[in-house]
Amino acid sequence: MFEQHDTPSPIVAGYVRRSSEMQKDNYSIDAQKRAIRDAARLRGLPEPLFFEDDERSARGEQIANRPEFKRLLEYVQANPGKVIVFVHTLDRWSRNVMVTLQSFRILSQSRTAFISLSEHIDYSTPEGMLQLTILAAFAAYFSDMLAKHTSKGKGERAAQGLYNGDIPFGFRGTGQKSPPEFDPDEFPGLRMIGEMRMQGKTAEQIADAVNAAGYRTGSKRFGARLFTIDTINAITRCEFYAAFAPGDDRGTVVYKDQRFRGQHPAAFTYEEWQRIRIGSRLNYKAPQRSEQSQRTYEFSGYVSCVHCGLNLRCKGAHPGIEYAYYKDMAKARGYDCPAGGYLQVRTDKVMQQFGELLQGLRLPAYWRDMVREKMMETAKKAGLDTEAMEREKERLKLKRGRILKQHRDGYIDDDEFEGEMAAVELALRALDMPEMDGVRLEDIIAAGERLPGMAALWQDATVEERREMVMLIFEPGGLHYDVETQEIAAITPRPTFLPVLRLLEGVTEYQEATGTLVTLRWQQRNRRDSNPRSSA
Repeated sequence: MFEQHDTPSPIVAGYVRRSSEMQKDNYSIDAQKRAIRDAARLRGLPEPLFFEDDERSARGEQIANRPEFKRLLEYVQANPGKVIVFVHTLDRWSRNVMVTLQSFRILSQSRTAFISLSEHIDYSTPEGMLQLTILAAFAAYFSDMLAKHTSKGKGERAAQGLYNGDIPFGFRGTGQKSPPEFDPDEFPGLRMIGEMRMQGKTAEQIADAVNAAGYRTGSKRFGARLFTIDTINAITRCEFYAAFAPGDDRGTVVYKDQRFRGQHPAAFTYEEWQRIRIGSRLNYKAPQRSEQSQRTYEFSGYVSCVHCGLNLRCKGAHPGIEYAYYKDMAKARGYDCPAGGYLQVRTDKVMQQFGELLQGLRLPAYWRDMVREKMMETAKKAGLDTEAMEREKERLKLKRGRILKQHRDGYIDDDEFEGEMAAVELALRALDMPEMDGVRLEDIIAAGERLPGMAALWQDATVEERREMVMLIFEPGGLHYDVETQEIAAITPRPTFLPVLRLLEGVTEYQEATGTLVTLRWQQRNRRDSNPRSSA
């Protein structure tokens, strides 16, 4: 049985905004705040904490451009399940559909209630939270569709020979739907860069020459700046300047590794560009790194001392010794550590021990159902009404049947049918696969299906392959190691792997340290009963 605790008071956050000088005169901000305070008082809620955006319109603006709006969303993410957001009217929140849906998705993931006073919208009830979850699913759908159509539009522009992005150095724009042309001020500098590269000059020599000639980069973000080695190399690798084919006077547009004939004039002939490419290859210098810096360690950045919490540092092998170490550097860095802060463990031993721990993963045939039931149990504790979910699923299934009949009878065309069916399927999927703390059931299932393969390949994999597995499974510093007893003490997996790794043999999870799985073997050998992590 869990101990009973008093339910903490919710945090009331009020969002207010004005967008014109006229609203300053009629005290719009004060009126919004007063209405929100009165509504909170009637519900027996505490005094609201206000977030106020001044003289900023919500129409067409991104979240990042409204500082208090953005701060409010970050605040609810930092306090999941604790905040109720009040607004006076929905247009004070946002007048842009995508911004509204994106923000509602954040509220849903943070289990944050939303109340709009004028429209009588109340997402603080179980039914309201369900509606908010569905709106969040639509936000994800519209975002994916927007990205798809944007990519399609860029692909079409490239196929028509039009460049995507900022106009490269040496050219100037002539309109959104027309190709760029030579810039008479910059084009001689561009030719200078190409000719010096064809002569075999280094990027540093070319940068010095064009800077001395008075040319500057024209970045929209940074403005006119001196040329550097990096900007010269970028220009001499940009196929925009090259003729599309031998004898062609038009340039090249590249989109997703596919070349298209551009409408803009070529700065260099096909033959000149081949010479520029040769010059670039001849002058390329790969970074020189020592053998030690190139060495890969499986748990670098992911193994920490269980006693003091500091990451263990990787120490390379000595002459005549093939193995390396993970070393506790607490003492050298001036930190206290109950284990002394100077002990170390061989890297191959840690690798072997974690492989043995992975071998303890025995997934029952019905593990997917176990994970789903656990997520539903967590959702119920968070206030999700499962009966309302089932009612909504039945409503959506009936709606799906009506859409099929309307399409069959010719009342809606194919495009409308596909859009309506996609929306219904998306909503059903959101209801069937609950999302808690930003983690979806399908992501957990995918992670669980990968784990048995990882366990089987661990011993035979290369160091680089094992490193990739560690980065997938663990949070940074998530392998808590006891350097004194030479044992894995606990692991903190990423949220997608945590529900499945709870099924590992020989690990347990405590309410005081949710998300961290403690190994029973270490508990039995641990000699520091007073250590807070040991009692976890």
